Amino acid sequence: KQWYQRRVAITAGGCCGLRQQHTSDEAKAIESNKRINKKIRDAKNQFRREQKILLLGTGECGKSTFIKQMRIILGGGFPEEQYEYYKRVIHKNLLQAGASLAGAMRSLGIQYHDESLQNDTIPIMENFNENQEPCLLSREDVDVIRRLWEDPGVKECFDRRREYQLLDSAKYFLDKINDLTDTSYKVTLDDILRSRVRTTGIIEEVFHVDRVDLKIIDVGGQRRERRKWIHSFEGVTSVIFLASLSEYDMVLQECKTRNRTEESLQLFEEINRYETFVRASIILFLNKKDLLEEKLERVNIVDHLPRYQGPPKNLDAALLFFKQEFLKARDRAIESTPQDWCRSPFFVHFTCATDTENIQRIFDAIKSTLLSEHLKEMGLT
Repeated sequence: KQWYQRRVAITAGGCCGLRQQHTSDEAKAIESNKRINKKIRDAKNQFRREQKILLLGTGECGKSTFIKQMRIILGGGFPEEQYEYYKRVIHKNLLQAGASLAGAMRSLGIQYHDESLQNDTIPIMENFNENQEPCLLSREDVDVIRRLWEDPGVKECFDRRREYQLLDSAKYFLDKINDLTDTSYKVTLDDILRSRVRTTGIIEEVFHVDRVDLKIIDVGGQRRERRKWIHSFEGVTSVIFLASLSEYDMVLQECKTRNRTEESLQLFEEINRYETFVRASIILFLNKKDLLEEKLERVNIVDHLPRYQGPPKNLDAALLFFKQEFLKARDRAIESTPQDWCRSPFFVHFTCATDTENIQRIFDAIKSTLLSEHLKEMGLT
C-alpha cells in the first residue's frame, strides 16, 4: 500500500516535478543522447537509401549490357534521343565488323570470290576509328560492307574468328544490315542490348528499388582501364563480377598470347584478395551461356584448356567445369588471406546478358537477398 501511494504521488507530481529534479549535468547528458540517437537514425536512413554495386570483369564480358538491362528493368527503358544515339552506335559496329573481317581476310591469306573487294574494302579499314564518335554510314560504305558479308571467302574467314578480334554481335548486325541502314528503321531494345561501346573511365547509374538507391558503377575492363578501378572501391556493398563463358578459345586484344578465360580467372582471384571487398557480397555472373552452347558444337574446350576432362559438346559438363574453375580461384584467394576476415555472402549465376527475362529473374533473386542482408546488418529488420 505504501508503494502504491508513493507511485501515485510521483505520477501526480507530473513531468514538471521530475524535470525540476534534474541536475544541469543530467540535462546535458539527455540532450547529448538525443543528438547521438539522431545521428544514428540519420546514418541508418542514409545507409538504407544507398547500396553501391560495382561491376567488374575483363573487357567484353557483358558489364555494359547488364547496365542496359537495369535501365530496361528498373529505369523504364531509354528516352527517344537514346534510340537515335544507338542507331549511330550500331552503324559504327557495322563498320567495325567490316573492318575486322577485311583485315582478317588479309592476315589469314583468304581470297575474296569478288576480287574487287580487295581494293573496295581499303576505305572501310581506314575509316574505322574506335575512339571516334559514332555516326551514320554512307551509302557507299553500306554497299561495300553488304557485299563483303555476302562473299563466300568472308564466310570462311568468319568461321575462323577466334584467330582475330571480332564483335560477338557482328553476325547479328551484318545479317540485318539492310534493315539497320534503312533511314526509316527504328532500332529495337534487342539491337541496343547487342550494340557495343567500349567503356572508358567510370560510369554510374542510380536506380530506386524498395526504398533503396542502387548505385551501379561500370568500369572499363581492358588492362589499361583497371588502374582506375581503385577510385570506385570505397563504400562498395556488392561486387558483380562478370566472366564470359565463350572466351575459352580467344586471346586478349591487349596481349595476343594470353587466353581470355585464364585472364578472367586470375582477375577474379585478385578481386577476392582485396580486403576492401571482405564485407561486400560477391556475385559471380558466368555470362554468355548462349554463345558457349553454340561454340561447343565446333570448338572443344580441351584444345584450349587442357585441364578440362568432360565430354565434348556437352553444355552441362562445360558449365560445371567453368563454375568449378572460378570456385577454385576464390578458394585460393581465401586461403592466402587472413583467416579472421569475416566474408560476406557469395553467389553464382549463369547468365545471358542480352536476355532481359533471364536477367530479370536473376536480379529479383539476388535483390531480395542483398536487401535483406543490408537491412539486417544495420539492425533494421
